[in-house]
Amino acid sequence: MTQNKINHLILIATIIIVSNINTLKAQIESKAIESQRDTIQSDDNLYLVTFECKPCKEKNKFSVSGKESFTLKKVEFPLERKLKPGNYKMTYWQNKVQQIHLPFSVKPDSLNRIIVKE
Repeated sequence: MTQNKINHLILIATIIIVSNINTLKAQIESKAIESQRDTIQSDDNLYLVTFECKPCKEKNKFSVSGKESFTLKKVEFPLERKLKPGNYKMTYWQNKVQQIHLPFSVKPDSLNRIIVKE
């Protein structure tokens, strides 16, 4: 086998490996987005809350604390979660810098639409 054929086979193998890595990365990111969209099972004491943020970028972190607590990385807005009624605090980071730390309330008779950042 000539050196040119060996180099050609190495190039083809490298392309296949890189392609498989990119496919695996896309699958992992897709599963992360799906898990983010999963909400708490339906319950009479839980109410849908929609967090909206038009200017929010991809490199972010979002945290909610209160009766229900969660922290998410790489959040895609709008984000919907079912939460118990009560008082909460949300924190939003962008590029590892805290941008917002605000209280909000979840109410049974409300739209429960929270604007993270305008």
